Amino acid sequence: MFCISVAYPVKDGARFDFDYYATRHIPMVARLLGANAVRSEVRKGVTSANGSPAAFVCLANIWIRSAEEFQATLDKHGAEIMGDIPNYTDIQPILQVDEVVA
Repeated sequence: MFCISVAYPVKDGARFDFDYYATRHIPMVARLLGANAVRSEVRKGVTSANGSPAAFVCLANIWIRSAEEFQATLDKHGAEIMGDIPNYTDIQPILQVDEVVA
């Protein structure tokens, strides 16, 4: 099992539409991933452990069965996925593919 971690760093003056992201963007990505998608989660940054502001506006995780199939989806639909970003934010996301070990 693998997990795609998507992070949107805090940026002064940036916008982020959580409703659009959670109800339109993530479902679109899941649809494009098809059977490779296991589940997804969207989290809104509130604070850090020491009480200072959160480092990320949003963190999302998408659990997938195959990293290779994920890459194939990006190769085929990456322009569509990335083209949707301006609809909900002006923050450039950071993506990371993680292998779930526990």
